[in-house]
Amino acid sequence: MFSSARSFSKQVLNHRAQLQQQTKSQLRLRDDDVLDKMRLENRQRKKRWRELNDERNKDNDLRCRVNKRANQLYGATHSADKEKWIGEEFARRQQRRREKEEKRKVSLPEGFGSYMELEHQVRAASGAWKVTLPPLSSVVPEQFLRPQGDVTPFVLCDSVADDDTGGHAPMTAADCVPSSGQCDRQREEGYSFYGQPRHLRPWEEEDPTADGLQCRSPTTTGADGLLSEAAFSLMSLSAGSGHHAVDCPPN
Repeated sequence: MFSSARSFSKQVLNHRAQLQQQTKSQLRLRDDDVLDKMRLENRQRKKRWRELNDERNKDNDLRCRVNKRANQLYGATHSADKEKWIGEEFARRQQRRREKEEKRKVSLPEGFGSYMELEHQVRAASGAWKVTLPPLSSVVPEQFLRPQGDVTPFVLCDSVADDDTGGHAPMTAADCVPSSGQCDRQREEGYSFYGQPRHLRPWEEEDPTADGLQCRSPTTTGADGLLSEAAFSLMSLSAGSGHHAVDCPPN
């Protein structure tokens, strides 16, 4: 009898615990819905407050600047003309500021228009608009990323005439740079290899007085006369290499 009563009480307690657990889970789901709704309302209300505060701060700053300008024009004393000018000037500057903000909204990328009201969020999101340059290894072939001592003989002396044995003549890097006399002869003969126009970098300006045929070193041009971008990038990044394109010395 006592054992049956004890087992029955255990069943009652277990059933009561199950009911309490179900009730808690149902209340928790209901509470989560209420909390989500409250969080959404709070976010919207805080957003409206920030917009109003930001607009009020801009107006206060504008009013201070207008009053300062009015004191410079009309003096510190109050007058009807001064008050009229302050009202007109404040309305004019306020309208101009709003027009600028509207233009700035139009110029923003799609999806960033909501950030225009909050300048700190605009500055934080501006990092996503910047385009980062790819690493050098992705645009320059691997063979051009070797040390400068290994690349220089191939880059500088690739177009040098062959010797009697059928191979390249033994020349140093200095021998590949044309001299003043060679430049003059190349100008007179109109040699096509050295007659390529000078490559201007984006930050340089073309010299209108420069000669049409400029003496160029084969360090930046290939055998076909076209600019070798890989060699140019390598020479620009190699500090102290000293092997750059050489312009003709003055006559």
